[in-house]
Amino acid sequence: MNHKGKILLLLLFSLIFIYGWGVTGHKIINRRSAISFPASMSFLNWSDSLAAHGSDADYRKNTDPNEAPRHYIDIDDYPEFIANGRIPQDLDSLIALHGNSFVYDKGILPFSIIATTDSVKKYFQLRNFQKAMLHAADLGHYVADGHNPLHITRNFDGQYTNQTGVHSRYETQLINRDSAFITYIFENATYVSNINRFVFDFLYNNYMYVDSVLKYDSLARAIAGSYNSTYYQLYWQLAGNFTNILFNNASHFIASLIYTSWVNAGSPLSVALAETSLPEKYYLGQNYPNPFNPSTHLEFGIPESGFVSLKIYDVLGNEVASLVYEQLQPGSYEVDWNAENYPSGTYFYKLSSDAFSDTKRMFLIK
Repeated sequence: MNHKGKILLLLLFSLIFIYGWGVTGHKIINRRSAISFPASMSFLNWSDSLAAHGSDADYRKNTDPNEAPRHYIDIDDYPEFIANGRIPQDLDSLIALHGNSFVYDKGILPFSIIATTDSVKKYFQLRNFQKAMLHAADLGHYVADGHNPLHITRNFDGQYTNQTGVHSRYETQLINRDSAFITYIFENATYVSNINRFVFDFLYNNYMYVDSVLKYDSLARAIAGSYNSTYYQLYWQLAGNFTNILFNNASHFIASLIYTSWVNAGSPLSVALAETSLPEKYYLGQNYPNPFNPSTHLEFGIPESGFVSLKIYDVLGNEVASLVYEQLQPGSYEVDWNAENYPSGTYFYKLSSDAFSDTKRMFLIK
């Protein structure tokens, strides 16, 4: 039976199995990743959003048949890994060696992390911060899966060691029970110069915990006599230390990859909060200079928190740029638009929120 078939079979016995670290674990890891953002990225305010969307990638498994392989890699099914502790780190090279079916059956987790990192960068470049956040949440999910030892082994549910069900016991039930004991030592996000090497290095490093996850499951079961509260108490006492390390590393590495995406996108700023008193009502100011070439400055104010968009349209009503698309706190804001790559002409900019909408005209003259 291939890997997809095994997963489908296991789903019949445990629906929880599909949820990576479990909803609880992914929320914790994603939420705490945002705390490692540098001050220059504090405007994103993504902590709650990353947590809320932390399991979106798991939910897509129900509708997207291509999603499941992105969450695991049975790295010890590769002879190169058994022989050398490494595998070819290029997807095309791996497929050339082993064939497309084999590679996808064994999972493509590292390549999904690399591709999603690039997607986050792309949406930063487009200044679409909402889509950048959603892809960052997926990135967080995949990186977290890469820090679950059972997502990087063929023995993903203990089926080869008479420990069936360990996947759910470790990543979901144990974490749901003892997540309050996970403590964080926060580190600032760091720039990753070689994303491929970075991703594979942490996967190789995390593989060393596979034996511990399985060994401590067996030991706790042998002492407790069954999978009861004593079993979980013992399991956490034995596995809690390295599980804490895995959670810490996952959050820090997520932050580092998001930070790297932002830097590689040119470090775009969403909006700058002006140092003025809070506005009493919504407003959208006239851009200046106007006419302009190629950049112009826009200001707006919101008296209450809410989701706000500020978009640019051409004379045909086509959206050409999204300057703001995010949750904002009350305040006066400033944002610039660089139209260097757009033709001369008349453009419109529209500010929208649940309680307000206004549109103004501006002229680009080159």
